[in-house]
Amino acid sequence: MNEFEAIVILAAVFIIAYIVGAFRNRQLLVKYSKIAKKQLQPKSEYVGFRPLGSSGLRVLSNMNKEAPLSRIETAISLMDRENIMHYPLALLTKEHDRVTIWATLRAKPTFSLEICSKTGRPSQKRPAGLMLREVLLDQTELKRHFNMASSDEARARDVLHDKELQGSLLRATDSLKYLLIDEAESRVFLTGKLTEESLGILLDIALASGKGID
Repeated sequence: MNEFEAIVILAAVFIIAYIVGAFRNRQLLVKYSKIAKKQLQPKSEYVGFRPLGSSGLRVLSNMNKEAPLSRIETAISLMDRENIMHYPLALLTKEHDRVTIWATLRAKPTFSLEICSKTGRPSQKRPAGLMLREVLLDQTELKRHFNMASSDEARARDVLHDKELQGSLLRATDSLKYLLIDEAESRVFLTGKLTEESLGILLDIALASGKGID
């Protein structure tokens, strides 16, 4: 094989990887948008989508007036599957598709609550100046997977005893990275690992986190 043939083969490999990766990402975006629509539409007055090429998607939901949340914005960020170098690097960096959710609360919460995966570092995401204390729980399963902190430990325990929220958290032990109910900003912020199975669960957590915090 001469130098020219090697270059042609290498170029062909990059082109094929780009086409296959872009097609896979578009497939995933269609699936994720359908999951988000199914999850949010029954609880919303409006659900809108803004594609970001083949690398992501934004979903905006204006919630029904009786919902504790007034608005949810969801950002879906996909891995760079079009780039062939992504595949070996992903094995080292453990890169994955990500979802970020911002939700606006109708009523100002009376405390802040932070839930972080045991493998995460809350100091990287916690707003500057937010003072929280560890929440001691009697739920062994939750304690095994998450670190929790709050500005009001008693109120936090009450919220975390909600069966709907507990169930969603336990289903998200492999996907939820960080959740913050922010008293100062009257909002919910959530990040997590995105899969076809986890998106609905993480949206459930965001929806359930607005209950009983005012």
